[in-house]
Amino acid sequence: MSSFAKSKVESSMEISSSESATLFRKQGNYSTINGNVESPAASADSANEWTDLENGMEGRAHKGLSMMMGAMFLIGEMAGAGVLNLPKAIANTGWVGVPMLGVLCAMVGYSGTRLAHCWVMLEERWPEYRAPCRRPYPAIAYRALGKFGQYVTEVALNVTLFGAATVFLLVTTQMIHQLLWPLKVPITPCEWILIVGGLLILPTWLGTPKDMWPISILAVLCTFVACVVVMAEVFIERKTHPPPEFPAPSFTSFFLGFGSILFALGGASLFPTVQNDMKNRAEFGSSVIVTFLVLLSLYWPMSIVCYGTLGNAVEENILMSVNGVAVTITKALILCHFIFATIIVINPVMQTIEGILYVRNRFSIARCITRTLVMFVVILMAMAVPTFGKILDLIGGSSVTLLSFIMPPVCYFKLCNTLNPITGLAYTNLSLRERIILFTIATVGLVGGVASSYSALREILSPEAFSNTCFSKSSFL
Repeated sequence: MSSFAKSKVESSMEISSSESATLFRKQGNYSTINGNVESPAASADSANEWTDLENGMEGRAHKGLSMMMGAMFLIGEMAGAGVLNLPKAIANTGWVGVPMLGVLCAMVGYSGTRLAHCWVMLEERWPEYRAPCRRPYPAIAYRALGKFGQYVTEVALNVTLFGAATVFLLVTTQMIHQLLWPLKVPITPCEWILIVGGLLILPTWLGTPKDMWPISILAVLCTFVACVVVMAEVFIERKTHPPPEFPAPSFTSFFLGFGSILFALGGASLFPTVQNDMKNRAEFGSSVIVTFLVLLSLYWPMSIVCYGTLGNAVEENILMSVNGVAVTITKALILCHFIFATIIVINPVMQTIEGILYVRNRFSIARCITRTLVMFVVILMAMAVPTFGKILDLIGGSSVTLLSFIMPPVCYFKLCNTLNPITGLAYTNLSLRERIILFTIATVGLVGGVASSYSALREILSPEAFSNTCFSKSSFL
């Protein structure tokens, strides 16, 4: 390489490093899934000191998640409330929802692999990203689309997590109410929202969840057991149910189901964070493939058996459609998972707000007040829309669609077509086939997301919906 070209590369790297350091300094204190980013190398400022580029050594080379453990994390986080609502989603879309589930799964999986390539490109072009990154998805959006892309991604991430926390709270209170119903406990579902939400405030005052890999394995096992038990009970009780009905879906019901399916597949917001915690980030594409193969092996049988047996009468939460001792035990296991999941998913939202308000990253009165107010808003949302399926549909059709279908192809396309400052050519020449695939995924996400969001908002804002909130005279306390 000529001295002129070498000087140009070094100058470009210095500018990029300065920009990245500024970006990360403004993002506050965040943690990745295994908590390793609390090291001094957590910020881009120290990345060049912590990463020995000349000797080819990187701080994470011998630490982090394996390919299979990365897949386990993704499965544990994605197969939660979505799988409980999936049979109802298929009921809303009709039998066409079964093959559509496979197609959407393939699209999201492909988007996930493109997002993984985006992070690899960041590490290749900007060495500071080889250190643990606190907010990897916004970092990808920043490098691909600038500040606007970063802000849009940040908002979508926090909306998704806030909505997921609300859904988890509603599922938790619904299960508690049903489990205690035989004991004649005189507490309404709305009162349970207040009680459970209030009890969860104290745990949210803690810092950040760390070293949670056992929880991901427990979540996968609980989900797998729940699917097997539900399918077995539905099959055993099939003769006690009336003949199933399969009415044709309407426009609204179809796209409500579409949004629910997207929520069940919506894990792209977690992809870069898990990838950032891996030993070899280039293997993350394999983790994504394994994840979606496992999810399909759970989702397809669950949907076909439950919808085929119960038809349009399937409940919003499939666990409410079956009974038995095994089902009760399964509900208790899932309940524990959702209680812990609520604390985990709302934590990044709280940290983001603390960063905006300049609340220091330590236990303090300011932290307690801020996090209490955030949980108070979650409780209000749960009481305003006590049917978790409606929130699930809205989040699935809006922020989840943006993060899973639209942003990954757009960011990948932009990063690939960025001009190399040395050669003046694009870094990667995308084939026509890949361009068509990326365009198709983004278009399906945009059209389906808009229609799903419209259908969900229409249901949430309908006059009938207002009569079923916890604030209506017939429901509240």
